[in-house]
Amino acid sequence: MKPARCLLGIALALSSLTAAERGNYVESFDTIYNSLTIEKNGTMVEMRARSRRGEALESAVDLADPLKLVVGYTRTLYAGLFFQPKPSRVMMIGLGGAGFHRLFSAAYPDTLLQSVELDPKVLELCETRLAFTPTAQTPVALMDGRMFVKRDKTKWDWIILDAFRGGYVPSHLKTEEFYRECAARLDDRGVFISNLHSGTELFYSDLKTIRSVFPQVAIFETAGRGNVIACAVKYRSPDMTKPENWAQVSESVAKVLAGRLDLDALKAERLPMPEREMRLGRQLTDDFSPVEFLDAMKTNNTAPR
Repeated sequence: MKPARCLLGIALALSSLTAAERGNYVESFDTIYNSLTIEKNGTMVEMRARSRRGEALESAVDLADPLKLVVGYTRTLYAGLFFQPKPSRVMMIGLGGAGFHRLFSAAYPDTLLQSVELDPKVLELCETRLAFTPTAQTPVALMDGRMFVKRDKTKWDWIILDAFRGGYVPSHLKTEEFYRECAARLDDRGVFISNLHSGTELFYSDLKTIRSVFPQVAIFETAGRGNVIACAVKYRSPDMTKPENWAQVSESVAKVLAGRLDLDALKAERLPMPEREMRLGRQLTDDFSPVEFLDAMKTNNTAPR
């Protein structure tokens, strides 16, 4: 990675701040896909999704430090680096507030980071409230994520699934068939990365379904948030469950991440696979994907023994 390109990535992130409004405010927006709240306090801007369960923080940016990973799970998404540390093509299903994008683009300015977002209002708010400016390296396609995967023939090094609607992931993005479609779009050494929520029956069904497609899966917990990031690969060797086989990032990437992302701490957040609970989980298919029902079922009666 050329130093000039790295500086350009940081400069683009900083220059986008001119798009943000000054002063504090709270705004609400309703679309056919989402009910969103945007709140600005000082230099911090949050995007939250409203549902009958309350408000869920989807993304946030510190306008004074746009490379900062404000929301904890965006840091955990970088666990993908352990399995593919040199991504040149990344697809992210779900734009949110682009909280992941800025640091990633600064660390990998030559990498294509293609976002896919269903709701045009989310993109509009990213640009006008959260100071995100799409570029040739960070384009945003406005369409359903599954349709994009079906139509696009690119081989991706990373595919990140982070699509939520009112606190729920749409059921058609949770099935064995969809995961197989994603696997077909991954490079042979690529990694599928999915943001999951623990604490309900859906979590174990998610993991069971992902592992029905991918032979190797590792999971990482975002401390105190309930988010678990699953990283899955198509290959069987080397054994990705052994940290000694995990990759190292380049020196140039490490310099950009320094002080913003502690990869050693991230390694320590790896969780054991909940084998017993997964066996009891329900595999999700296009014909059987009761996502909201499973997400409402607490796991009190399936606690580890």
